[in-house]
Parts: sequence; structure tokens; C-alpha cells
Amino acid sequence: MSPGRPAAMPEGDYTPPQRLFLEDGQCRVRFFSEQDLDEVVDYDFATFPVARPLQEAFARAFDAHVGPAGKVNASGAAHNAFRQLGYFIDVLLSDEERPQVPKDLAPRHLKAFLLKRGDAPTAAMAVGLLRSLLANVEGLTPQFAAQCAQWVPDRREKIVSRGSYSPAEEKAILEAARKVVRAAAKRIRESREVLERWREGGISREDEPVLYEYGSILDVVETTGEMPRNNWGALAPWIVPHGTVTDLTTRLHLSLAETCALVILLVRLTGENGSTIIKAPAAFHRPDGGAGPLATVQVDLSKPRRGPRRYMTVALSDLPSWAAAPEEEGELSARDELHTPFGLYMLGLELTASSRRIKGSDRLLVYWVPKAGKGPKAKRADVVKRRNECGRGFRDRLSDSAVGVWGASLNLVAEEPDEDGNPQRLIVGVGRMRITHGAREQKPVAQTRETLANIYLRRDKSSLREYQKLVADVLEKEVTKARTAGRITRLSTADVAEALRDPETAAKRLGVTTEMMRLLVARDADTVLAACADNENSPHSPPGEPCRASFLKCLECPCARAMPHHLPLQVVARDMIDERRTHMTALRWAERFALPFEELEDLIRLAGKRAEDRARAAAGEEERELVRRLLDGELDER
Repeated sequence: MSPGRPAAMPEGDYTPPQRLFLEDGQCRVRFFSEQDLDEVVDYDFATFPVARPLQEAFARAFDAHVGPAGKVNASGAAHNAFRQLGYFIDVLLSDEERPQVPKDLAPRHLKAFLLKRGDAPTAAMAVGLLRSLLANVEGLTPQFAAQCAQWVPDRREKIVSRGSYSPAEEKAILEAARKVVRAAAKRIRESREVLERWREGGISREDEPVLYEYGSILDVVETTGEMPRNNWGALAPWIVPHGTVTDLTTRLHLSLAETCALVILLVRLTGENGSTIIKAPAAFHRPDGGAGPLATVQVDLSKPRRGPRRYMTVALSDLPSWAAAPEEEGELSARDELHTPFGLYMLGLELTASSRRIKGSDRLLVYWVPKAGKGPKAKRADVVKRRNECGRGFRDRLSDSAVGVWGASLNLVAEEPDEDGNPQRLIVGVGRMRITHGAREQKPVAQTRETLANIYLRRDKSSLREYQKLVADVLEKEVTKARTAGRITRLSTADVAEALRDPETAAKRLGVTTEMMRLLVARDADTVLAACADNENSPHSPPGEPCRASFLKCLECPCARAMPHHLPLQVVARDMIDERRTHMTALRWAERFALPFEELEDLIRLAGKRAEDRARAAAGEEERELVRRLLDGELDER
């Protein structure tokens, strides 16, 4: 992939665009979206019924909040900040002594704002957002400024997440989405075949006049996205028998609903944010040159909320285990495969090729709408520039609610009834689908393992009980395995002393050769957490070949010998494995570390509490680094 252009300073004659307009009675802030350069909105503070000094103070504070050095760079976040400020001004207007200047603002106004929000789950978050904005106001009293600087604790903890979809709900949504996308692919491909025949002269005007007219319509639609018109600009009357404008245009271009279905499928297959998928580029790289054993594309995606780390290259290739094609669908070609990220990306690229050319867009998802308004606007805000023109035409960006509206049209029923026990509609959204991906796959996507475990999965109420049961089953299985396998042979301090005095006798009693006993005592047979008494007869490798298993496997191997000098490393390993519970999902921890943790617990318990404390005190940075490398897999044979 391209490394991007190097950073550079603006040209010497560069003048930044004006953002704050306070002359001639104006009080406006112009917002330029960093996420979408074609989005420019003016926010008018002169319409707020407060004194002019407060209008200007709020405008300057808003400009600092959403400007180049501010905390907001997305149009949605700017709209929300402006809306919360409007709610705060409503609070000021209800005060008996209306503030006239910034120094009149008092902590009681913030408390009143919070009370007005009631018990809404997002009330604390709204207060935090407002405080962040008002902190930029000049002329505040120290008391109010201190109130704005306070941290709002546990803002997100009160938000009740809808959680992930149940397996049945997920299946229903994905089947509906695949049905929509497959029908779109069939329709567009059939229309392109007719158009190709028409362009090659395979359809005769004399022999097939109706089909010839239809082909000429498709030619104009594919080339321009418009309908054939007469000399006066009106639709040609001979078009009417072939269908409506919407029917004919969508013969070669995706509709809004079909694009929503594509987004839902891509979110579930990749685990990326819906906004990231919506803005996915059409440009890609084939690292396999199109001839590899596993087809893969690399795509540059963007997640603006990550700040400087917003850009990431994602490989789309793997086939998830849950996504086997239903048998009744028959054999699916790689070109029409809707169960892999690669197949779906390439299908989207194919179906939107004409739309992308007409729109002049570099994005993957481009669609056509028969009509569209200006979209949602913040109060007292005017759109100066937007990415998509109003009215009928092509779009390359979905609104936040578009997928939800499409999902509502499916009329799916949720598995859980409402509070009264009645069936309720299943809410379809990209956010819940992304949470579902995390719950099913248990792998972080554009996030850390800690974030996945402690924020997304911990708040996933819908699958919590199922997940807890799954973790409990894995833990029980691993503990049972540890008990069944038994503990490895452990040499005491007395055994080591005997081996130093009389290695032959000690070796015979402990079941090893005299030479091996000398190696054990000399610490020349050490692995990490134990020593190996027979490296070429391991149960983890073919007989006669050196063992290539992870050193963690030594804890369950009959060839292993635990000696007193291993105890510090064993204590450190047990403690570090325990610490990793907070950095991994419970299921991943159980699968990877439950068995060695239980085996280490058993060894340390036999050594006794005093020996454990001495071993922990004796362990230094060298031991900790060795154990870290072991747990991270750096010592495993690649």
C-alpha cells in the first residue's frame, strides 16, 4: 500500500479560511469537517435569545471546540455540541436573573442543566460534553471554570447497551441482507448482459424493436445515470412502457436499501465500524497478484476517533467458520460469494463501477436515490457545502439512520419480548452488528483486547449469560484435564542434595539415567518453568525427534521435572497469567491459560506459602522478562 504523502507546511501565500463571523451584526461559526472535506456548516449564534456578549462568547468557545485545534472534527459531533449548547441556553432563559455576560454563569446553571436531562442514560455524557465546550469561554468566574474542569465519573457505565444479536436474530438479519444483495447482483448482471449485446449489435431494431429500445435506455442509464429525453428536456414518451425512472435506473445501479444490506454484511464479516465501512475506498491492493492460494485484498480504512492512528490497512480474505453457505443455495462462485470479506468487497466493487464513474467518487459504496432532501440539520444551522447534492441522483455516503430504516422495513421480530411480554420489532443497526462480531469471534478489530473485553463484551447484556456459561464450561474442561493428567514429577531440595552426593542412586530412584541426573542438577536441561528429562521422546512430537511444543506444555508433560530453582519462575508465571485476565476476553484466557494456571497453582501449593513468598522476592527483572516472552509466544518455535 502507499505510505502516503510526507507532511508539509502550507505554501507561503496560504490564508486559512474564515471561521468566525462577528461583523455587521453577524455571530456565526463555520465548521469544516476533517472527516469529509465536502462538508461545511454555518452555526448561527445570533438567533439565540441571549445578550450579545454571551452570543459572542459562546461563538468563540464553539469555534475553539470544533476548530483545527479543538476536540471535534466530525459533523455529527459538531451538531451534537451545538444542540447541547442550545439546551443549556434554554436553562439560562428560565433563570430569574438571566446572565448577561460570561461572569454571570454559575455552577447552579450546570446543575439545572443536568436536572433537566432527567434520568436519561446519556445525561452525564451530555454534561461532560457541555463542560468541555464551556471551558473555552473567556471571562468565566473561577468557580464556574473549576466546575467545567471537573471529570464526570462513570459517564458510560449508565448507558444500557442493546448488546449483541442472538444467533437466531443474527441469522435472520444476515439471510435477509444476503437475499437483497444477491437479487441486486442478479438484476444488474442480467441488465449488463443485455446492454453488452445491444452495444455489440446483437439486438436488431427490426427483429426485436422493444428489446432494442430497452437496450438504448440501458446505454444512457449506464453512461450518464439519466433517462433519454426529447428536445425540450422532458422524458421521451416511448420510455413509459419500459418502466418508471426508478425501475430503469436501478437496473444498473444499487439502491439505498441494497447498499444498507451490503454495509450490514461487511460490518459482520470484518468487525469494522459502520462509518468506516461506509467510507471504504474503492482502491485496493492484491498482495497475491490475483494468483495466490487464498484470495486477498488490502484496503486502507480510516477510523477518525483513533486520532493520529486513524489510518489502517486491512486484509480482507479469511472465511469465518460460522459463514458456511447454506446447502439449498447450491455452489457459489468466488465472484458471487457473500460469505467472505474478499468476496463481498469485490462484489460491491463490481456492482458500483458505473455509479462510481458517473458520481466521480473514489469510494466503494455508491448508490442511486429517486429523491432526497437536505437531511437532518442542527437547530439554527445552515449547510454551506455538502458532499452530496439534494434531490435525485447518486450518493456515496449513507446517513446515520439509513441502515436502521432499512432494517425496520424487514419487519423482523426480536427474540426477547418487551416488558409486557409482547413481541417487539428487532432493531437492526451497524453498532449492534459490530458488537455481535466481537461476541462471536472474540477477536479485537481496530481496538485493543482490553477494550474489547472490558467495554464491549462486558456491557453486552444480551449474550452475557450464554458467554459466562461458555467460559465456565471451558474452565471446567481445562481444570478436569489438569486433574486427570496429574502433576509433573517434582524434585525436592533433599532430592537435589542426594543427587549431588550420589547421582546413581538418586537417578535410579527418580527414573532417569545418571547422565540425565547430572544435567538436571547442573541446570543444563532447563526449559523455562521446568527441566526436560527426555527431549526426544515427547508426547507432543514424533518419537526420536526433538520436542517442538511450547514450553508451557512442559507443565503437563511426563518428561518434565520441576526443581526448587524453578519456583521463582513458576510464581512469576502464575502471577502474570493471572494479571492477563484483565487484558483478554474471559474465553480467550480460559482457552489459552486456564490449564497452565491450574498446573502452576498445584506446584506452588505443594511448595508451601513460605517458599512461594521467598521465590517471589527472589525473582528479578530477568525472570519477569523471560516469562513475558514465554507468554507472548516469543520462545515458541516458528
